[in-house]
Amino acid sequence: MSKNRHAGAIISLAILLTGASLPGHASMWDDPKNIKALSEDITPDELRRTMRNFAGDTGSRCSSCHVGEDENDLSTYDFSLDDKEKKLKAREMIRMVADINSHLASVFKKSPELLVKVDCATCHRGNSKPEKIQDVLARTYHDKGIQEADAEYRELRERYYGGYTFDFSEKALMILAEQMAEEDDIVAALGFLALNLEFYPRSSRSYVLKGQVLTASGDNPAARESYQRALEIDPGNPWTQRLLDAMDDEERVN
Repeated sequence: MSKNRHAGAIISLAILLTGASLPGHASMWDDPKNIKALSEDITPDELRRTMRNFAGDTGSRCSSCHVGEDENDLSTYDFSLDDKEKKLKAREMIRMVADINSHLASVFKKSPELLVKVDCATCHRGNSKPEKIQDVLARTYHDKGIQEADAEYRELRERYYGGYTFDFSEKALMILAEQMAEEDDIVAALGFLALNLEFYPRSSRSYVLKGQVLTASGDNPAARESYQRALEIDPGNPWTQRLLDAMDDEERVN
């Protein structure tokens, strides 16, 4: 790529990221109308940065809240319109975030710049719905079954792994499996644990939880095998050893 073409690509990228106007056109940020949840004194640069952060933090586009004829051409938008319900909800969320940060500054007796502030990403993490992975999978499981939930986990992991939208650590599916066990759904609990162990085959905690679920189902031989596997991975773990000892004590009594 030539130097001029490279520079042109950078300018195009900047326009896409910031919504900046092309040279020769008045910037849409210079004279904003109908500002309500933000400061009326906000500068064009602050407004552009704020809107860009909103979009990135919530996985949204300008068209999510604003009205335009062509969602890819910002010059066709009328940003002053309040026609979309999502824009009205967003205003309330903006006010809520401001109230939280103000309250925290008051409680901790610190100036706002010294606080770790709440923002859209605190809950949304790049997703329009601020849901945890276990909430998404639980809903899919209850609506469609374990196979569909399994497939959705793989799809979401393929799409979002490495980012901050969902927690793909071993603990997320363990929490979901525990939730299923509390609902007396042993099959679902074991299904989510099997999925977890596929991605984290050396998760001793998953084997311990699997042993507990199997014990609750009355399958003591399989539970013992799961505890022993956990000890192979994490030798001498006192909690796992106590669970095995408790099984031994119960079997001697019976």
